[in-house]
Amino acid sequence: MKRISYGGASFLTPDAVADAFVELVTALGISHTNETLDLPAVDIDGGTVIVTVVVGPMSALMSVPEVSRWTGPDTTLVLAGLKARIRALTAPKSYPIEETIATTDVDWHDVDFTE
Repeated sequence: MKRISYGGASFLTPDAVADAFVELVTALGISHTNETLDLPAVDIDGGTVIVTVVVGPMSALMSVPEVSRWTGPDTTLVLAGLKARIRALTAPKSYPIEETIATTDVDWHDVDFTE
C-alpha cells in the first residue's frame, strides 16, 4: 500500500493505483488539463472508501510506501481506466492533411517591390 499526500490530506491506496495516479498527473502536463478522479482507498478500519480528487499538471502530491495490515480493495476497473487515460494523454497525435499548415522560408513581407 502507498499513502498519497495531496492538498493537506492523505489516503492509503494499493501500490498499483498510487503508481498509476502519479503517472496520470505527470501525463496531464502534456494536455494542460485538470481531471476529477475517484480512487479507491482504505479507511482507518480497513474498509474501502472512494476518494475524489481534482488534479492537474501543477498538482503537488507525494506517494510514500506504508505497511498496512489491511488488504487493498479490488482495483481492476480503476487501473484499467487510469491506464487508458494515460495512454490517451501520451499517445502521439495525428492530424488530417487538411489541418496541417504549409509554410515557406519566405514570407510575402520579405519581398521588396521597390527596385
